[in-house]
Amino acid sequence: MLLFLIISVSIGIIQGSEYYGNFVGSLKNNFVQAEIYLINSTHLQVLNFHATTDDIADRPFVILSGNKRIKPKIYEYLHSAGGSWLKSRNDLQNLKGNGRFVVNAGSDVQMKQFGVVNKNGIILAQVELNKNAPKPFCCFEREDDMGLFGEYGIISDPIEVLDSRTLRVPNFSYEASKTPDGYFYAGTGATIDQNTGKKAAVVGRDTPNKICAITKDISNQNMIIRLDESQSVYDIEWLSVFCYQYSHDFGHLDLGLVEDEELVPPYIPEIRSFEPIYEAIQKC
Repeated sequence: MLLFLIISVSIGIIQGSEYYGNFVGSLKNNFVQAEIYLINSTHLQVLNFHATTDDIADRPFVILSGNKRIKPKIYEYLHSAGGSWLKSRNDLQNLKGNGRFVVNAGSDVQMKQFGVVNKNGIILAQVELNKNAPKPFCCFEREDDMGLFGEYGIISDPIEVLDSRTLRVPNFSYEASKTPDGYFYAGTGATIDQNTGKKAAVVGRDTPNKICAITKDISNQNMIIRLDESQSVYDIEWLSVFCYQYSHDFGHLDLGLVEDEELVPPYIPEIRSFEPIYEAIQKC
């Protein structure tokens, strides 16, 4: 375990428990400071951005692609009581403290370098984008019907990882009407019970504050599920269909993704005009 933690810190991929993507380098001079991560082939994450000079452009971020200089779309990564969200920024004036941003270069751009420019367009600092871009992972098994398998007709095709908190369970079937309750449930350890995992949300149905049991039969549906905000796909060892009332595992799949071997995109929240509204935990 100690060796694993040392490796994780040394490659710069995980800071604390949050996963940011593939670390490509730092900007650190007398003008700007930041850490830069690849999210995927078109997006970057800029952490702890801080300008130490007043001579900085309103839109200071540039993507260099050969002889081209592209001004990307910029989104500020914000946290509120209702959750994390992205806010579009036309400029970075009046930025207080260290900022966190998502940068979108566009689908037709081959990113080579990322830079920060001053008001005259002169590059103050730049970093090479010469590492592998994270991409979705497919799959934990390769053959059809080799995903989830268990009691009450539970079966699926191999599970895909869309990002660090989002999984796709293709062609999922489950005779839920025959069970007291059933949840997608992810965790660690040799024992699967109420103390070793967290409920996962079904995207499009659940919210972080209202995750409901599956009670209706499901046949060959593609399910998108999102892990608890305290988890990433690198933290969990299994995904279960779990009866929470009786702390019973109906069937599970062992997982094992290692961040320095398979880099998936980090989870990025949605773009919003206003911060999400806080909602207390709700009953189903």
